[in-house]
Amino acid sequence: MTRLYYRDASACVIMFDVTNATTFSNSQRWKQDLDSKLTLPNGEPVPCLLLANKCDLYPWAVSRDQIDRFSKENGFTGWTETSVKENKNINEAMRVLIEKMMNNSREDTVSLSTQGSYINLKAKSSPSWTCC
Repeated sequence: MTRLYYRDASACVIMFDVTNATTFSNSQRWKQDLDSKLTLPNGEPVPCLLLANKCDLYPWAVSRDQIDRFSKENGFTGWTETSVKENKNINEAMRVLIEKMMNNSREDTVSLSTQGSYINLKAKSSPSWTCC
């Protein structure tokens, strides 16, 4: 059934709840399922951001180091903290993903040294760009 959801996708977001370790471990299954069923036309994996949601709540069930290692080991484009409730980093994360999709359409590649790393959205944010 998931193959139908993935069909023709150009990018992916996998989000987990930082206060719930089970959602974090389930992220690996979602990523493995995605990678086994979908690739870009050039054979590369679909760009996929890992979003650590509910970053406004404490305590976290996983550390930033665990998330960083997990993101790199599982081939995510990168990861960042978000809070849907506080509208923190949502538009910025989508902008990063869209830029990655655009780069892929020009057949640029991601440097393996930065793949999976934490994305510092404050450094990349464009204050003049907003959505909705």
